[in-house]
Amino acid sequence: MNALNCRQFREMLVSGANNLANQHEYINTLNVFPVPDGDTGTNMNMTFGSGVREAVKLPSENIGEVSKALGKNMLMSARGNSGVILSQIFKGIYRSLTDKQSATAQDFCEAFENASRIAYKAVMKPVEGTILTVIRESSEDASRFFKANKKCTVEQYFQALEEAARKSLEHTPELLPVLKEVGVVDSGGAGLVTIIEGFNAYLHGKPIALAGARETKAAEKGYCVEVALKVNNRDHDFDNFKNLLGRVGSIENIVREDDVIRLHVHTLKPGDVLNRCQKEGILETIKIENIEVDHHVTLDYTEKEIENVPYAIISVVNGKGIEEMFRQAGVEYFVSGGQTMNPAAGDFVSVIKNIHADTVFILPNNSNIILAAQRARKVVKDRNVIVIETKSIPQGLSAVLALDVSADPDSNADNMREAIKSVKTGSVTTAIKDTSFNNVAIHKDDYMGIFEKDIVVSSADMMEAARKLIDAMIDEDASYVTLIYGLGVDEGQAHEIEKYITDKYQLDCGVSSGGQDIYPFIIGVE
Repeated sequence: MNALNCRQFREMLVSGANNLANQHEYINTLNVFPVPDGDTGTNMNMTFGSGVREAVKLPSENIGEVSKALGKNMLMSARGNSGVILSQIFKGIYRSLTDKQSATAQDFCEAFENASRIAYKAVMKPVEGTILTVIRESSEDASRFFKANKKCTVEQYFQALEEAARKSLEHTPELLPVLKEVGVVDSGGAGLVTIIEGFNAYLHGKPIALAGARETKAAEKGYCVEVALKVNNRDHDFDNFKNLLGRVGSIENIVREDDVIRLHVHTLKPGDVLNRCQKEGILETIKIENIEVDHHVTLDYTEKEIENVPYAIISVVNGKGIEEMFRQAGVEYFVSGGQTMNPAAGDFVSVIKNIHADTVFILPNNSNIILAAQRARKVVKDRNVIVIETKSIPQGLSAVLALDVSADPDSNADNMREAIKSVKTGSVTTAIKDTSFNNVAIHKDDYMGIFEKDIVVSSADMMEAARKLIDAMIDEDASYVTLIYGLGVDEGQAHEIEKYITDKYQLDCGVSSGGQDIYPFIIGVE
């Protein structure tokens, strides 16, 4: 075809979204670290899926308007670094397609070139061998194809784009050594290629449908179901529950905190979701709304009517114990999230709107949440929002303690950023596959000790892994250790590690129950 009309554009978007939804779990496995928190596919799926749902609902026959609805909603729904960068890619596309009733191969060529420019501008320090490389190289190669074949059809352009994207993705390990060492391609780039594959499949008469029994149109109609579910026991099989839940609806958000699971599902049959949940435990709260009726998502935060307060802090937490640590330090506003469930920019914006303070500090406490927090800062125009780039819970706690209510915002920001520089973070988690990293042999189900971004130990024994991690973290400058233990670790084991620290290094050690999943131990050294 010479030009794509609005109906075809919508159907192409759905095909791309379905392909990503079908493959997002595989994309998660491309995580460089063999840890159970690979969430690139999930983040990209939730980001793009949210945008497509809004795009297909918009009653317009103008591609420019539909692409704008797609891009705008993606920007607010973006989760994780991969989701934020993907949202910037489609921001570039919608800006290029503005006011267009239909789109030709030339229009798409210009749109993807603009997508690459916008995506690179959004990242302070672009890294090659990532999704950025894939969008740049594929758009450049497809542009060369178009210039050599200016009468090409839309189908021919997207075929060239897909082939170029695949080639770029396969080359990412040569640009990013850590990918080559682990033997994977870039996960973010893989997500982008998956979307483009879905686009191209539609254009060639083979649109991608959602795998399983769910209908494609479930994204356009049905019900939004939110539940707080208290499970019957701490050994509840969370992963199996997610799989079962996915058969009766589209999971938008699900996170576990101690024995409570909070979930947000889109479904045509809300009763099936509730029945599934009732088999797992007690339904503490239930909220059901028609998707086609405008509604808001209730977030996990404490809403207070505070007038004329100079400062407020929003902290991202995962685990009731960790939340309590921040409360005791003076934090009153929270967004639930962390590894495996990164909050979106819109989650931060919703909380900020309910805060009455001149300056709001955001503590992401995870490197994969920083971009979403920064996006929220750009959206909010009526107050001063400052993102402190905390990458861990220990850094976040240190930043809170550095706040001085008598100081001005810039001085506080400087002091908080200075405070986190002195904090070293380590964690213990389990390996999800056999591999090697930095000459450390790793076996599936081993306990790994991760110091900042390096795996320094792998052991079949959790306590041994914790001790060796501590040995790697503590040096002559260390003065204090924070030990936060999670689900699956009892108090006696935590104090055994505390005794190891105090006996061997003669350092003070604070021990707290964080209630976090995935990481039995989170360790901070100052």
